[in-house]
Amino acid sequence: MNVNNNPKCELVRIQTKDNLELQGLLYEPKIKTNKIVIHNHAWIGNFYENLFIDYIAKEVTSLGYAFMTYNNRGAGILGEFIKKEKTKRTRIQSGGSVEIFEDCLIDISAGIKYSKNRGYNSIVLEGHSLGCQKIAYYQFKTNDKNVHGLIFLAPVDDIAYVKKLLGNKYYEMLNIAKKLQNNGKGDDLIPNDMAFYPMMTVNRYLDLINPETEHGKILNYSGNLNGIKKIKCPAITIFGSHDKYENNPKKTLSFLENQLNWKTKLIENADHWFFGQEDKLSKTISSWLVKKTNF
Repeated sequence: MNVNNNPKCELVRIQTKDNLELQGLLYEPKIKTNKIVIHNHAWIGNFYENLFIDYIAKEVTSLGYAFMTYNNRGAGILGEFIKKEKTKRTRIQSGGSVEIFEDCLIDISAGIKYSKNRGYNSIVLEGHSLGCQKIAYYQFKTNDKNVHGLIFLAPVDDIAYVKKLLGNKYYEMLNIAKKLQNNGKGDDLIPNDMAFYPMMTVNRYLDLINPETEHGKILNYSGNLNGIKKIKCPAITIFGSHDKYENNPKKTLSFLENQLNWKTKLIENADHWFFGQEDKLSKTISSWLVKKTNF
């Protein structure tokens, strides 16, 4: 990819209703438009890391869409976030190890509000990995009329993955974590002998492994899918054939197409981050957008 041909972009600073500042990039096409694709990054990810961002930004702006990618409060493992109230600026700690899943409603709403203030009121939400759960949950809860489409990149069933990871210790770990939370230790770090990632709180741990949490329910493919079945806008789901976090991506895509009537695409030889297959990914997205002429 020739970076010299990339669309121009600008740094944006988005303020949430609870006064966090979320930074990102806004790419705009040459001709003014009201259409935008808003990207939501993965767990402990960020707005710039994945190479596919460059490809998607270039592809969708060539179609006449703007493209915005920005951090949410789950960016990184743990870091300082700016909190701005009137003229006072302070810093708080947040990140993927401590985030509360339901706060995605605040972060996505802020991104949409910012976009609308810039003149973009025809919106497609895009998520990668945990970003998929977040955009699905947002649209399920809000039925936002400005959201005309959803793009799911590697929407892994986290419950199934964690069950596979923990094996016969899964229910033991789940019950211990519930007891810790019930004993008022939800904000404590999970004990090392229970952890499957370097650092996370008990509350965050339960978000990931408990099928009864909002996070656990929304893309639990062995569950009833009642939440996402209520989503009315068109959607496309894309997996790489070598996604190590999804047991059988091809089977999952077939299941989602049958259950939800979503468009699906398996990208051969692509991993969870679509490394080396970014061009195929971006062209799959643009092809789907072109066919959705009502956007």
